[in-house]
Amino acid sequence: MIFWVGGPAGAGKTTVSQLLARKYGFHWYSVDAHAFDHEERAAAAGLHVLGTGPGDFDRRPMIIEDIQALPVSVVVEGAFVTPAMAGVAENAVWLMPSKDEQLARLEGRNPGGDHNGLVWGWELVRSQLEGTGAHVIVVDGQTVEQTLKAVEQSFGALLGSEG
Repeated sequence: MIFWVGGPAGAGKTTVSQLLARKYGFHWYSVDAHAFDHEERAAAAGLHVLGTGPGDFDRRPMIIEDIQALPVSVVVEGAFVTPAMAGVAENAVWLMPSKDEQLARLEGRNPGGDHNGLVWGWELVRSQLEGTGAHVIVVDGQTVEQTLKAVEQSFGALLGSEG
């Protein structure tokens, strides 16, 4: 079983996904951590020129190939996990801060840093969620524990079938 956790930078995807994976004995898979590997594989397949940036090639086939090789269920998260890539089925949840909350979280992570390069994901994810039945968790003012509980509730029966 694949559990998708998406959202923009600063939403809490990594923290919550790691906790969820640990609690249920799943594998944690960070799409972001595999970005360079995916870039190399895309270049080898002639889909991308190595060293020219992240590229616009479709990472989904490589992600699916990676996680299908794992012997257990997996929690997949990362900035590249968008509704268009992962879908909006019952095994996907979207952690969404308001723009102000996102900026505050990014500032907390990197005080005084330039966060404009990370804010693009908010608009991208929000636009792809519009008009769908996707499960969105607004994370403003939530603790990590509250967000984890909301994710568990979202995945509900799917988590029960894994145990």
